[in-house]
Amino acid sequence: MEKIRGLLLKDLFVFKNYRKNIIFSMIVFVMVILLGSLSYDMVFTGITLFLLVFGLNSLSTFSYDENSEVDKYLLSLPLTRKEVVVGKYLFAFLNSFLILILGFIISVGSSTIVSGRIIDISKVLKNSMLLFTAVSYLLCINIPCIYKWGMEKGRMQAAILPVFIVFALGVIYFTLMILFPNIFNDSFLKMIYDISFILCIILNILMYYISFMISFNIYQNKDL
Repeated sequence: MEKIRGLLLKDLFVFKNYRKNIIFSMIVFVMVILLGSLSYDMVFTGITLFLLVFGLNSLSTFSYDENSEVDKYLLSLPLTRKEVVVGKYLFAFLNSFLILILGFIISVGSSTIVSGRIIDISKVLKNSMLLFTAVSYLLCINIPCIYKWGMEKGRMQAAILPVFIVFALGVIYFTLMILFPNIFNDSFLKMIYDISFILCIILNILMYYISFMISFNIYQNKDL
């Protein structure tokens, strides 16, 4: 665990280079949320902005590692390749999860202070979890691509894959709707939304596990 903590601290120090941009962006987002905090849509927009801007920031650590050839140094230490990959995934997950919590607290808190009433927390939680899953989906595609092709080319490949996968899932979904109209109706979609929080937890676990195994296999066979 000490080794993993050291890897997390390394990536956290990289973030110090972006602290001014992060602080400025956070101030802007808080102002936007406060100006429109009387509506649920604005609260959710605030959480969305936080996650989309900061949730994928962990990928910038790959660029630093690639430019400074950190991997060669790390592997000269008593670290296994598996621990290096675990450190990257853990940092990516913790970064996006903490940003989600921060966005949730600021958005809901500002709305409560300004409006004097508490919005539907359960609805915000479900939609925030759906958004967190979407960010996790992007991370779980980007990281293996970066390990495979490097930062620049990997990000280009990762920009294509999510669209292709979403399109394929959309085709499957609409095909099932046509074949089984009695099952895929409004009540079915409502049921899925009602249990979306649990489904998202399961989906996140599966995505991170599959993505980690792919990245580890790539990194294990990589010549450094």
